[in-house]
Amino acid sequence: MPIGMREQENMIRLRHGIYSVALVASLVLGGCENLSHMASGSSSTSASNQDNSKGGSAMPSFNKFTDIPMPSNSTLDMDRSIIFGASDAWTGRLVLNSRGTPAQMYDFYEREMPNFGWSKVTVVRADVSVLVYDRESRVATIKLTPGSFSGSTVDITVSPKG
Repeated sequence: MPIGMREQENMIRLRHGIYSVALVASLVLGGCENLSHMASGSSSTSASNQDNSKGGSAMPSFNKFTDIPMPSNSTLDMDRSIIFGASDAWTGRLVLNSRGTPAQMYDFYEREMPNFGWSKVTVVRADVSVLVYDRESRVATIKLTPGSFSGSTVDITVSPKG
């Protein structure tokens, strides 16, 4: 093969590589921007707005997730969360850091999930608790673990049934 043709092929491969990297970067950054918009907001359309001492009430800054109760004493861990979609059609993983204990978070989700139309499938209450609910064509799994120093980590995974 002549040297000129090899250089042309290498340039085409380089261009394709650059385009691929640019496409992947734009998808990743676009997803991060959507997640940051989801984590900020001004009001909640949750079914529960009552305040209580065992886990809190729905948090206003999570208004993009209208089908899952969010404890008021929690923050979104954006590094560990990945969401596709919004409102009541999202799938993915939400990781919350809560000031409530795992026991308080267990009581909160067991009480609040039915208010959002979720039906209990199974639960395990232990040092690491797991609650599984279904609603229409989706399944929600909530894993509650003790936090590093205090509070708890709430790991919510929502996926299609199937």
